[in-house]
Amino acid sequence: MIREWEEDENAFQYEERDGRAMLLQWKGSGALARIPQRAGSAEVTAIGRKAFLSNKRIQEVILPDTIRAIDDWAFAYCSRLTCMHMPGHDIAFGKGAFLQCEKLEQIVLEQDGHPVLPGRDAECVGALLAAAVHKLDDPWLLSPGEAGSAHWIERWDMRLLKVMRTPDRDGYQNTILCGEEDIGSMENNLDYFLQQKRKSKVRLALLRLLHDKGLDAAVREELTAYLLEHTKGCAHEETWQIVKEEYGNRKAYYDLLLDIGALRADNFDAALCDMGTELAEMKAYLLREKEARFGTGGFFDSLSIW
Repeated sequence: MIREWEEDENAFQYEERDGRAMLLQWKGSGALARIPQRAGSAEVTAIGRKAFLSNKRIQEVILPDTIRAIDDWAFAYCSRLTCMHMPGHDIAFGKGAFLQCEKLEQIVLEQDGHPVLPGRDAECVGALLAAAVHKLDDPWLLSPGEAGSAHWIERWDMRLLKVMRTPDRDGYQNTILCGEEDIGSMENNLDYFLQQKRKSKVRLALLRLLHDKGLDAAVREELTAYLLEHTKGCAHEETWQIVKEEYGNRKAYYDLLLDIGALRADNFDAALCDMGTELAEMKAYLLREKEARFGTGGFFDSLSIW
């Protein structure tokens, strides 16, 4: 039997069978979708096929502990979705459940409204789970019941290294063959294709170094080396470009570049000049860091990079 449920900005259509409810279509109007444990007399146990498909409003979703299944394309193309809260037990996921959710940064594992993991572990695992969906494209890693375990982290890093070590040209021929009608377009340009591959690898390396729970020293060294090979002043500058263009005033990313030596005395001024006037707050921070770390440049020298 199909019914309707509504409370404040949360509303959805659901199907009830044998005391269990499957959410069929979300009809809420807010940026937060909070799904209850019960709809009427039925326990909400599943998110149905295409239930949130292409929703351009929701930014955060809170699932109840009762959820056991998320069907095909349930949240696909939710372009503003940044955070998911879901129970930390096994869930059956359909294909493409989070397809093209490019802004998804955290999958927070909870039980009874509280994080399953403590503090920084929760943040790290939440970021790695989200990345498994849209950066590693590995549905096997979307496993709330295993996430955070040593075995799960080992599998995550194995997949990461496979992506990092794949030649940048891999897949280019398929792009050409599948896009013959777009010959000459940016997507079919080899230089552009290679740059996008390098940017994808930089995003992964940055994410893993910032969320380094269980990170093996050898893996850390390999990721760091890749970022250093693509920083400001190198033949390809994707490390610097990604941080400046995509992470703006997020201080943690600049601190990482400083800590690994991707920003150093010989490229610091060039990086600062490249920031223009839009990132004034972070530029001022980096100027202070430059003085503290390298002890070079004074007030008048700093004027030349604004």
